[in-house]
Amino acid sequence: MKQLSLEQLSEQLQDHVRSAQQEQILITQNGKPIALLLGLGNFDPEQWNLQFSVEFWEMIGDRRQRPTVPLSVVEAQLEELETD
Repeated sequence: MKQLSLEQLSEQLQDHVRSAQQEQILITQNGKPIALLLGLGNFDPEQWNLQFSVEFWEMIGDRRQRPTVPLSVVEAQLEELETD
């Protein structure tokens, strides 16, 4: 991950935005992290929204607490549905 000060970022913003398409850039002020510059060129907007959605990650956490079903059981259930 590349690291720049806020002052460095402002000097060549366009170049750094282009660089952010390839790698994340940590922005610092007085040596402390304040922001992360991410390129969105390869992101699907819906995936981007989910990545930062509190509700989505709460749902994922809830689902991970539930008991799992073996793949063989799911496949058997699907086969049963297809034959009905």
